[in-house]
Amino acid sequence: MPRKTAQQRRIEQLLAKQSSAIEKAFIQAIAKAKLNVDRAELLRLLEAGQIERAAQLFRIERGVMFPISEAIRDAFIAGGMAVADDLPKGLSGRFGFNGSHPRAVNIATEQAARLLTAESETAMDNARAIIVDGLDTNRGLDSVARDLGGRKVGKRRVGGVIGLDAQQVQRQINLRAIVSDPERIGEYFKDAGMKTARYSEGNRRFDAQVRKAIKDGKALSAKDVDALVGAYQSKAGGARAKRVARNEAFVSQSSGRDEAYQQMMDRPDVETATVRWQKSPRLEDREDHQQMDGKTITVGEMFTLPDGTQMAHPHDQRGGAKHNANCGCVGIYRVRLKRG
Repeated sequence: MPRKTAQQRRIEQLLAKQSSAIEKAFIQAIAKAKLNVDRAELLRLLEAGQIERAAQLFRIERGVMFPISEAIRDAFIAGGMAVADDLPKGLSGRFGFNGSHPRAVNIATEQAARLLTAESETAMDNARAIIVDGLDTNRGLDSVARDLGGRKVGKRRVGGVIGLDAQQVQRQINLRAIVSDPERIGEYFKDAGMKTARYSEGNRRFDAQVRKAIKDGKALSAKDVDALVGAYQSKAGGARAKRVARNEAFVSQSSGRDEAYQQMMDRPDVETATVRWQKSPRLEDREDHQQMDGKTITVGEMFTLPDGTQMAHPHDQRGGAKHNANCGCVGIYRVRLKRG
């Protein structure tokens, strides 16, 4: 593996710090969003069969996401300020990142707004999927409502569909169907020896219980199924919080760094600034990102990826989840000062 550059090491240090802050903010916001769901109204709408109105209860209000907006803004500014360590000696002492520049404010605001919209729409889509499955399988409304909103533990709610992605919710639906059916419960494990659970985000404390049910040729009881699904939701939610935090931290600090170099380009003593795409060190990373490795553009121009997507730098918001989620690529910047 090639030796890491000083920029890469600083990026990783910044990423670790900002990921932790955004994860904490994300968990805080999702917890508040769960408490905002009116359970009594949810049950009333489920009883009336009003699926769309019930799903709308899972819309996330903008104010709930304020902690994430602040954490994203902090990560963006930290990324911009961190470039001072990468500058030529003749510039490092004179350049200061302006986090209140209108362009900088817009970038951070747009990122937070995009995340809010995505999380809100995903929560409503997840709710529809759970409601439809519950109606199709003729489940009790209390059980459906618990899958939707989680269960009350003290002053908070744990589990529920808010904070999960669509794939996790589909796995949850599959998991419930598997352990509720004596003919399918063997599918809970991937191997004949019943050592490896099908879904890694499941809670392993239920494995022994499922093994016994398989040997007895039975399904789990409705109460045990609800407990198993609730535990899956909690663990899956924690895993997703980490993924979201890392991705948003990467996007934030990458955008902040790029904005810093954009600001440098406005200086009269800077001749040019370039950014080189450096692929993720993971061997199995996206093939199109591997093809981008080493390509260099002037700051302000755009990389054109093999599929036609244009991005100003790795983790540019314009790449969407397709090019940003779980990506480890970085942008390596160079500044050239004017002579004389």
